[in-house]
Amino acid sequence: MIEKILNKLLLVVRFLAGVAFTTLFLAHMLRILLRNLIGITWFWIDGFSRLTFIWAIFLGATALYATDDHLVMDFFIAKMKPAARKRLDFGINLVFLFLALVIVVYGFLVLKVRMRIPYTHWNVPTGYAYLAAPVCGILMLIFCVYKLWLYSRGRERDSSQSTELEK
Repeated sequence: MIEKILNKLLLVVRFLAGVAFTTLFLAHMLRILLRNLIGITWFWIDGFSRLTFIWAIFLGATALYATDDHLVMDFFIAKMKPAARKRLDFGINLVFLFLALVIVVYGFLVLKVRMRIPYTHWNVPTGYAYLAAPVCGILMLIFCVYKLWLYSRGRERDSSQSTELEK
């Protein structure tokens, strides 16, 4: 039941990350075409690009963490015995739990400040871009707690195979 909900959540996060990256790309292409072909500059595209970039990065990081598809330096870890590898992975996820909490707490602090600062060329608070930090931090917390729960039940995840969230 929980796995199905988290799978759906992961699909939504991946989709939104793809939309954000695509939107960012299209906004920059539009900016380049308008400036070079027609000689028009839309100043609001800078702020819009910042907004979509921040959301794309945070959503992408959330999806990569949830599926263990992020880059890792596993040269030494691969040489460890499976039991030691499992303990190290559990410890890494405990540390990440703390990091995700920091992202959530400080994300809300930054959000509070940035909601009073509008973008230069459109009257929208920059806080909407920085809302990505606490939202994705909460999502990362959910995925991290799930991973730790799997470890506690003896169902560790093998990143070389399909993860629990992708089954």
